[in-house]
Order: sequence, then C-alpha cells, then structure tokens
Amino acid sequence: MNRRLFAAIIIILLATVVIANGQAHAQSTVTFPTISYQTYQGYNITVTNVEWNTTVYSVIYSKNFSTYNWKDSPQKDYILFSYGLTGLNPYGAEFIQAMESIGNLTAKNVTLAFQEIAPLDATGTGYTNQVKLNAGALPGFSNSTPSSFNNPSVRSLYGYVFAGAVIVSIAALYFILNRKKDE
Repeated sequence: MNRRLFAAIIIILLATVVIANGQAHAQSTVTFPTISYQTYQGYNITVTNVEWNTTVYSVIYSKNFSTYNWKDSPQKDYILFSYGLTGLNPYGAEFIQAMESIGNLTAKNVTLAFQEIAPLDATGTGYTNQVKLNAGALPGFSNSTPSSFNNPSVRSLYGYVFAGAVIVSIAALYFILNRKKDE
C-alpha cells in the first residue's frame, strides 16, 4: 500500500471523527412540555414552549441566574425538566410552586421564583439548588452533584481520544500487515 494512500485514509478518518464529534454535541431544537399553574390570586397560567423559551430560559441564560454558562451547556434543557422532556423534575416543581405564590409569568417574577428556591435542596443531596447550578450540575437530579458532575468540555475530548486511538490502531495494523517476512 502506498504511503500517500495511507496518509489520505488517516486524514479522512480523522476528519470523519472530528465532524461526527461536533455533530454529537450540536444542540437540537427541543419542545418543552406545557405546564399550567394557578396563582395565589386565582389566575390560571399556562406555560407553553414559547413562554419557556422567551421568559423562563431568558432568565436562566442571564448572568444573574448562575455563575455557570448554561446557555452553551448540552444539559440546559434539563434544568427544570425530566430527561424525557415530558414533565418537571423536582427543581422544576419547586419553581412552579414558587411561581404560584408569586404570580404571573414575567421575567421579574421568574427571577424572584428562582431566588426563592435557590437555598433549597430539590433532591436532598446536601447541596443547595444554587450551589448545584453554579457548578454546572442539575438541581433536579440526585445523581447530578457538584462533586459528581462530568464537565462537558472533558466529555468533548472523548471524540478526539477515540480518533487518536483509531489512527494509532490503523498505523499499527498497516505496519504489522506490511512488514517484510524473513525468509
């Protein structure tokens, strides 16, 4: 096998892995479930996908919500919702309970609700909701704590490690299969 052909195969494989790794971390558009609640004044409020995105998540993405950059996190959709995005997780339920006592869905009220539940521990892990959020952990999941959190930037390296392993394996096989036999 020609060395140029071998180099071309390696480059194509590396490019394929890098592209696949980037697509695996690409953010897809999600639809949040519709949740209804009743305010202390007796008003029925329905929070649809539009309100989640325009009102609630605009507060989550603000610098006042958390020191962690949730806007770029692959886990951002699960801050308030279950992994299946079919309903609220415990932190999301705390948020809705706070909204019931605060009132209508406005950015100011959403901020107040998040501030009200910040010192609580939605899952009983011993970490407050705010400590978890600031560490990039999901407060609505007991298995997501600041000490157990897997940093997404570290996870993104796995693709490159895999690409390196593939290249080393191909190189090893090339030299093993093309060695001159002693006769």
